[in-house]
Amino acid sequence: MSAAVPASSMLLKNANVLDYLPVAMDAAPAPRVEITDLRVVGDRIVERGVDLAPGDEDEVRDLRGQTILPGHVNAHHHLYSTLAPGMPAPGRTPRNFQDILTEIWWKLDRTLDKDSIHLSAVAGAWNSARCGTTLVFDHHSSLTAVDGSLDMVERGLAEVGVRGCLCYEVTDRGGPGSRDSTLAESRRYLEKLRDAPADGVPAFRSVVGAHANFTLEDRTLMRLAELCDEFGTGVHMHLAEGVTDRDVCAERGWPEPVKRLENHGLLRPDTLLAHGVDLRPDELKLIGERGCWLLHNARSNMNNGVGRAPVDLFPANAAFGTDGLDGNMWGEMRTSFFRGNETGRGPLGFHGVSRFWIGGYQLARRIFGEPFGSLDAGAPADFIILHPDQRTPLTSENWLSMTLFGFHPWDIEGVYCGGRRIYAEGATAPYDGSACREAAKRIWDALSRMS
Repeated sequence: MSAAVPASSMLLKNANVLDYLPVAMDAAPAPRVEITDLRVVGDRIVERGVDLAPGDEDEVRDLRGQTILPGHVNAHHHLYSTLAPGMPAPGRTPRNFQDILTEIWWKLDRTLDKDSIHLSAVAGAWNSARCGTTLVFDHHSSLTAVDGSLDMVERGLAEVGVRGCLCYEVTDRGGPGSRDSTLAESRRYLEKLRDAPADGVPAFRSVVGAHANFTLEDRTLMRLAELCDEFGTGVHMHLAEGVTDRDVCAERGWPEPVKRLENHGLLRPDTLLAHGVDLRPDELKLIGERGCWLLHNARSNMNNGVGRAPVDLFPANAAFGTDGLDGNMWGEMRTSFFRGNETGRGPLGFHGVSRFWIGGYQLARRIFGEPFGSLDAGAPADFIILHPDQRTPLTSENWLSMTLFGFHPWDIEGVYCGGRRIYAEGATAPYDGSACREAAKRIWDALSRMS
């Protein structure tokens, strides 16, 4: 039996460290900035303090005041859409949100094969890492390539080094046989992670996945709830992205979307609900009382023309996602803030944007059981190092202003996840660009044949 490989050790001296939460899992947000040293061993920060003495095994780097902050969390993503930019326009111009689904995205996910799923994931993960995102909650769909698809997504993320909470988007829109294959893929992947040996900070987690109320029969909701019960988790799904969810439920004689989820026991603390644009105050209150997470995707909402979400009424458990547009969480955060201010000081405001931003780390803590958002001893070693040419000082008092107006992906010198550098400025992408372009062309040709 070979000897165990010792964990790498790195000492970062004189860093200007921003973190958002204390290391205690139940701690309230307490953003702070201080000049300090960080010692990283393996995938964790093991020591924090001023003037830490180098050990014999330490790789020492004096940062001379460069900023370090936690890697970003994307609370709702669709990596399978990575190869979509530039695709042919649909044969029929979408007139509403339901047309956008049927004419674009529900055709796209039928063109994916395992190779394009993997390439979409690795390219999307690289896009995320370059923007400082180290943890992605992905919501996957590929109706003609279901079995093993989550392994392809996992493989792509792992090749970059980004963590992921993965799920398959169960739906009835392909009929009972397709529905059963998506449920089977959800079960298979949940079982795989449940049976995997625990070793350090987990790279992957999973929840049960589903599309939205209006593509889910009652029997399917029952089976989703059974999976949630069996694996002790919630469901990651779209809710009230626009009026379609409520309108179709009414047409089919079903209860309204939130009530329907409540009736099936799917409103629970590990449930992730994306969008929430068309929700009433009483529905938002119930979501909050059940401890669910509501995920805001401002740029996607704007692009799809579904309306402005009532973010001022979102429950305590709220976070930002990009809904497949890209991996740039700073861009998502500031666009959400700017959008709210477009016609005057909006409902999100500085307090709201701070709450949603830190909420991503609180969600990661809930699902992964690790103190993300902290850079104290015991926390995962997931962090961003910014360039030394930062123009203005970062302090505990101005961290939010700097995050909104001062930091951009081009300010990133390096990104670390689990103590390993996964991105450095100028690094070569971990995938073959020509292979991605060939896969995209294959997808686009298939889309053209569907028009």
